[in-house]
Amino acid sequence: MCGIAGIYNLNRENSSMMSGSITRMCEALLHRGPDDTGIYESPDKELYLAHTRLSIIDLSANAHQPMSDREAGVWISYNGQIYNYQQLQGELKMRGHEFRSQSDTEVILCGYKEWGIEGLLKRLRGMFAFVICDLRQKDPSGRPKIFLARDRFGIKPLYYYYENQVLIFSSEVNPIIKSKFIPIENNPEAEIAFLIFGHLPSPLTTIKNVFSLPAASYISIENGNKKLVKYYDLLESFSVCKIKDCGQIEGKLLSLLNEAVQLHLVSDVPLGFFLSGGIDSSALVALASKASPVTINTLSVIFNEQEYSELPFQRLVSKRYRTRHIEMRVTENDFFKEMENIFNAIDQPTVDGVNTYFVSQAAKQAGLKVMLSGTGGDEIFCGYQSFKQVRFLRAIQQAPKFLKQMGVFAGLFNYKWKKSSYLFNNEDLYFYLTFRGLFVPEDVAIMLGISRKEVAEVLTQVMLAIPRRELSKLDPIDWLSFMEINYYLQNQLLKDTDFMSMHHAVETRVAFLDHILVDYLASIDPRLKVRQRFPKPLLVKSLNNMLPKEIVFRKKHGFTFPFDLWLKQRGSELFRNAVTKINLNQKYADTLWRKFQNGSLDWSRIWALVVMASKR
Repeated sequence: MCGIAGIYNLNRENSSMMSGSITRMCEALLHRGPDDTGIYESPDKELYLAHTRLSIIDLSANAHQPMSDREAGVWISYNGQIYNYQQLQGELKMRGHEFRSQSDTEVILCGYKEWGIEGLLKRLRGMFAFVICDLRQKDPSGRPKIFLARDRFGIKPLYYYYENQVLIFSSEVNPIIKSKFIPIENNPEAEIAFLIFGHLPSPLTTIKNVFSLPAASYISIENGNKKLVKYYDLLESFSVCKIKDCGQIEGKLLSLLNEAVQLHLVSDVPLGFFLSGGIDSSALVALASKASPVTINTLSVIFNEQEYSELPFQRLVSKRYRTRHIEMRVTENDFFKEMENIFNAIDQPTVDGVNTYFVSQAAKQAGLKVMLSGTGGDEIFCGYQSFKQVRFLRAIQQAPKFLKQMGVFAGLFNYKWKKSSYLFNNEDLYFYLTFRGLFVPEDVAIMLGISRKEVAEVLTQVMLAIPRRELSKLDPIDWLSFMEINYYLQNQLLKDTDFMSMHHAVETRVAFLDHILVDYLASIDPRLKVRQRFPKPLLVKSLNNMLPKEIVFRKKHGFTFPFDLWLKQRGSELFRNAVTKINLNQKYADTLWRKFQNGSLDWSRIWALVVMASKR
């Protein structure tokens, strides 16, 4: 796990700035890779690659990056982990490739030379973001071919700018700003999108003309032209003929889960598991205890506030699987003491991620460099309460307008009336915001002092990325799973997990997002994925009593910190300062704070404004 960055200046203007720019970018990524750094400068000084390394596989100098092949004809800077790299290395050796290291980086490099970019990407099983520069393939003006690529689910981030024949890219947006090589202008669309979603939907960022490379895609730069290619589409797996044989499904799922977890255990440094006490993290611990020949490490965060404590469930799982268990207590004082560091860690605005900040900090203090997380389990196994509601709400959305206007529908499912107004629009994105929307458009317009039209234009832009015709054919449960994977999971949970864990130089792995497992789940009949009696029946049944019943039948409880209590007790000054900084209407702000104090407004809306102010 690492940080990558680079500059490719085809127009040759300001080339004297490039050396200083790439140095600043590299320094801005040191928290992601404190073990080693490297910078490559091409002979013509048009291309610079930078790398900061967090050593996980092959700790020797042989795995130093940026890395080239033996002839120095192909160069790579790579961030991630390829879990099937040993298998691919074996295949490549049979085809005559020789290796100087035992790293997965060199496997990608040789794999590209053997199979090309498309053939390589289809074979990779893991999380990754990389740049490959092929000095052997040059355009008529003598410039090399460049590829930027990202994994199927966007586990690892990659941001880029390409204007006026200048390409600049990085694992985070902040190093692109620090480069001082390109004009930097704040993107007003970002604040609109953030207040609606609670995150920035890809490809938006806070900076104009700086974009997030979409998941499952690569960019090629050839002859000065940029080409964006999508190499994987989860929708194809959702669209196949559905598997209905329960016996076949449970056996196949157990096999795929075992394989995914075993692959994710490869590491040359200490490894552990985030154990929240829920089904997902407990399932990973159960599977890993079978796959690992040694005692596994588990880590839990605990609180003084008993109503938020999952301590009994965490200890239950740890005791059953005889793990080396570590408990780290986080208090209200810790939260406010770390506030500045939390804001520094947030690369792109989000209403989530603070929990990941603290568990990653605890992992680092415990000497664990790699952690496995249950992130993704709810999205692929349909674990959220919304999966039990989606069919009924879809029917409401398609009902006549006068029925939608009856507030009783909102009351039935504890939705605020404002948020349920999304049901008045038949677009997929608006329906999805019924579940995941933060503020409604009219409130966003008031807060930012803009028109509803400007808010609608941003939503329209986001909608352009939705394959509406194909999605309309999906069952509502499959539809929601697809949307959760491509919005909430990709743009919020995975993004937060990356920048919060890497702030502490901790690699977080998400075994549930092995694409072979996800593809298989997508092909299963959606009617088998949701049961009223207990959550995630496919996961629970496939584990065949490996999970304690207390875990399976407990009330759904997300990995939640006592933020609500902490902000109510000590957050008023923090909120007032944010209101002043973003010039929010005072009367509107007072209403928000009053609703938050009386329990009718979730803490995430207050926190969103605090985060937004910190990024101005």
